Amino acid sequence: MTGIPYNGEVITEPGCFIDMPMDAYHGQPCDGPSISSSGLRTIWSQSPAHYFHESSLNPNREPQKERAHFSLGRAAHHLLLIGRKGFDEDFVVRPDQWSDWRTSASKEWKAEQLKAGKTIITDAELALITGMARSLGAHPLVKAGILDGVVERSLIFKDKKTGVWLKSRPDAIPHGSGLYSDLKSCDSVSDASLERSLGTYGYHCQGALVGWASEEVLSRPMEEFALVWVEKAPPHCVRVTVLTGADLDRGRMQLRRAIDQFAHCVETGVWPGPGGDRQDAEYLTLPPWAAKQIDQRLEVIAAEANDNTPNSEIAA
Repeated sequence: MTGIPYNGEVITEPGCFIDMPMDAYHGQPCDGPSISSSGLRTIWSQSPAHYFHESSLNPNREPQKERAHFSLGRAAHHLLLIGRKGFDEDFVVRPDQWSDWRTSASKEWKAEQLKAGKTIITDAELALITGMARSLGAHPLVKAGILDGVVERSLIFKDKKTGVWLKSRPDAIPHGSGLYSDLKSCDSVSDASLERSLGTYGYHCQGALVGWASEEVLSRPMEEFALVWVEKAPPHCVRVTVLTGADLDRGRMQLRRAIDQFAHCVETGVWPGPGGDRQDAEYLTLPPWAAKQIDQRLEVIAAEANDNTPNSEIAA
């Protein structure tokens, strides 16, 4: 599959771009405001204000701090999907002589690596990634090629309704099939944990945008979207799940709402929080489950009180 080599110039036409650095992808590479799946999911699940606080559109945003689990996730994706090629250019293992960053020498070494654009991981994290790779490689569907495809491609296109630039970066674009897949590291592959992750992180929205981008940029319909889960800690169990059409449809509707909100915020310069633009007080009611528990307990207390009432008082 061909693509357009990314040269750092402003993007003015939709396309499939090769070797776009992640900082450029998550920045503003187009000639108008752009947003990816993670940003749209933040707008939906939290608010435009939460998105804008850390957005590249915010001129006053604070420098982004490196988060350990993000470093591990990126390293795992690179090693598991791309292989060792280029790994040493982007990642470096902290020397054994330092277990933290307290000494002057360790701080100096760390500053040099960060200045060079490298992400630092530990030997322990590298061991975890190796274990994850071993478990993934043993799974029948991974052996069959569910994670195979063209990697490091950024699909960028315009929303016809609002003119907003949309960005999607699939883990791998399948060579011939319509089955897209995404690798997810997780704490557990139990039913409850996977359901919680799907609901919390909105991966169905991510899948919906991948399908949309595939149609708009590659003229290829996405037939299915699979999530390949691997546990970050031993025994590194693996499960493969496929999202339903109904959930992907929900994701498309959520994307539509979030894109419209994003476009409106860009136009007005106002990024409201969860309460919207309300200026007055609001009623807040107990959630149904909490109200039901309270009511049931009050009924029990009332029944016990009646049972303890003397017969003379009842007769009176």
